[in-house]
Amino acid sequence: MVNSSRSVKLWFSKQGDDQILGSGHNGNYLGCLELISKFDPFLSTHIDKYANKGKGNMSYLSNTICDDLILTMTKTVLENIIQETITSKYFSIIIDSTPDISKVDQHTVAIRYILPDCSPVERFLGFLPSVGHKAKDMELAILHFFSDLGIDMKNCRGQSYDNAQNMSGIYNGLQSRIKKNSSTAEFVPCSAHSLNLVGTFAAEETSVGNRFFMTTQGLYTFFSGSTSRWKILENELNSIPNSTLLKNLCPTRWSSRYFVCKSIKNGYKKIVVALQNISEDVSQRPATRHEALALLKKNEKPRIYIHVSLVDTYIRKIQHDQQKFTIC
Repeated sequence: MVNSSRSVKLWFSKQGDDQILGSGHNGNYLGCLELISKFDPFLSTHIDKYANKGKGNMSYLSNTICDDLILTMTKTVLENIIQETITSKYFSIIIDSTPDISKVDQHTVAIRYILPDCSPVERFLGFLPSVGHKAKDMELAILHFFSDLGIDMKNCRGQSYDNAQNMSGIYNGLQSRIKKNSSTAEFVPCSAHSLNLVGTFAAEETSVGNRFFMTTQGLYTFFSGSTSRWKILENELNSIPNSTLLKNLCPTRWSSRYFVCKSIKNGYKKIVVALQNISEDVSQRPATRHEALALLKKNEKPRIYIHVSLVDTYIRKIQHDQQKFTIC
C-alpha cells in the first residue's frame, strides 16, 4: 500500500509544460484524466464543460488540485500506518541518511511491526530534515518526530542503523540514547551495510583491485562524456543479445558494482571495437582519439577480461547475499 501510494505521488507530481487539456505536454495528472475520461462519461462531460477556461473558473483540474490530492493521499496512508502501529503496540525503527540530488542530507525513517495476522511489515514514515550527524541532535529529532505522530517510543523494541560510530556507539551513539527512552530497544547493526563494508575494504587492500575499478570507471566516464561516443558504444552493443550499457560506479553501495562488471563482461568485445573505431576516426578530436587509444591498450589485455570474470563471480555472491538480508 505504501509503495503503491509513493509511486502514485511521484507519478502525479510530474507536471508538464502547460495545463491545457488536449496538449501533449500537460503532464501526467492531466494526461491521466484525459485517458480516464474516455471510459468515464461523468469525467468526460466535466472536462468538456470546464477544461481550458483559464484562471478564475472552478474546474478542479489545475496542478493545485493535483498537489492537494497528493497531500491527501499522503495523510491518509500515514494515518493508516500510525493506526496499525498503535494497534500492534510494539515496533522497531530503521534510520539511514543520504544526500538528495540537491546535496541536502535527509534522514529516512521506517518502522517494522507485526500485523494482527502475524505477518511482519515494513513501512516508510517520512524524511527528517537535516539535523546534522551528532547523536544528540538525531535523538531529539527522532523523539519529536514520533511524538508528533502519536507513537510512544517506549514501545520500541528494536533499532537498526549502519555501523557509523555516531549511530552504533555503545556509550554516546544514537542506539544507546534511544535505549534510555526504551531499555528493550535492542540494537541490530544493518547486515547489508556490514557486508557492503567487507567488500569495500577487501577491494581496497590490493592495488590490483583499485586499478581494476579505476579502469572500469574510466570506460564509463569516457563514453558517457559525449552523446556521440555513447551512441557508438550503443550501436556496437546492440549486436550482442542481453548486453547492457556501461554502468557508473556507486560510491556507497559496493554490491552495485556487480552490474558494472556484468555490463563489461557481456559486452567486452564490442567495447574494445568501439574504442578502436573512435581511436581511428579522423573526425574525432585528437585528445579524444588519444584517450580512446589509451583505454584500448588498457582493456585489450587478456588479464582485464580475467579480472572482470573473477570479480563478477565474487560480487554476484555479495549481491545475492545482500538481497536475502531483511534486517534493514
